[in-house]
Amino acid sequence: MRVLITSVSAYGHLQPLLPLAKALADAGHEVDIATGPELRSRASAAGFTAFGAGLAVDVAFERLAELFPDQEYNRLEPSEILGWYLPHLFGEVLAPAMLGDLEPLVREWQPDVILHDSWEFAGPLAAASAGIPSVGQTLGLRFDDRILDAVATAVAPLWQRRGLEPDLRAGLYRYLCLDITPPSFQPYDSVPYRNTIHSLRYIAQPALRGEQLPQWIEQRRKVPLVYMTLGTNFSTNGDISMFRSVIDGLSSLDIDVLITIGFDNDPASLGLLASNVHVEPYVPQSLLLPHCSAVICHGGAGTTLSSLALGLPLLILPQGADQYIIGDLVLASGAGLLLAPADVNPSTVRTNLLALLNEPAHRAGARRLQCEIAAMPCPEEAVYLIEEVVSSACR
Repeated sequence: MRVLITSVSAYGHLQPLLPLAKALADAGHEVDIATGPELRSRASAAGFTAFGAGLAVDVAFERLAELFPDQEYNRLEPSEILGWYLPHLFGEVLAPAMLGDLEPLVREWQPDVILHDSWEFAGPLAAASAGIPSVGQTLGLRFDDRILDAVATAVAPLWQRRGLEPDLRAGLYRYLCLDITPPSFQPYDSVPYRNTIHSLRYIAQPALRGEQLPQWIEQRRKVPLVYMTLGTNFSTNGDISMFRSVIDGLSSLDIDVLITIGFDNDPASLGLLASNVHVEPYVPQSLLLPHCSAVICHGGAGTTLSSLALGLPLLILPQGADQYIIGDLVLASGAGLLLAPADVNPSTVRTNLLALLNEPAHRAGARRLQCEIAAMPCPEEAVYLIEEVVSSACR
């Protein structure tokens, strides 16, 4: 079986797909990955043939600004962010560019199935056009019907130009949707597609060859280690004041703090650091999180689920996308706390972090979700589901 995996060109989109990609390859299937320029080398380093497809994220935002010169997206309320960006950035900008690269690739490579991240809307259309099935994998939360309606409308012209009836859910539930969010944490039921949706245990992507922890972690003192990240993209980690609030709020505590700032930020921009604060561009979370006592993050699904899979309580500082929703879910589950951007300062960060470390209820909430994640089907079980989809489509 030939499997073509399509992903938006961002860590948070490619990384969650790699454990299933490996499981498919280990089962003897041929697996290639199509993604944008920033992530192609990472897909290759993970052991897969990688094709360039789609736009770099910064180029996509430039095109978005051309389409919406009044920059209305900078004036959105938190509740409006996901519903605006998904159809406009991912539907109107990223999907056509990805589709233009995917169609000749699909004709030449002739995959049997396309596996796509649930924010990548060209994959299911390329599959439908080629007469093959597609499988979606969520990156976290599924989308509510209102948002999916908007995305389906945004990409409908792409379907129509190929002589296809537009899919009412933008292709996400054509054959199979693998959902990595633990059921109690998933706010959207998607009742009409319940038979298509199957759970898949979230697994943090193992470190690639040559990736390792900073040496000081293995030799550090016996105090809690707190990890802070706002993701790898400048769209979420560009606000230096967020990092500075964490640094100033935690520098006097008897803990160690590791902050990853992404590859686009300069560590010097953070200013002076206390002796207990360490800054890196990137550290593999699969190596780091087992050493941690708590996590401060933006509420990206990957970091959130990686932390919960180890029973780590979270302080969410949402920056955009679905992060406000995830933050509310973390708070409601008892697994952590939430600070809106306007409320983030050294004092609030310190108070909330101390609550995570000292109040057992937060760790208990995180451990409840840890148990739920551990009980979800593993990637090897999802391989059988994909094989059945392809087999059924060929009958």
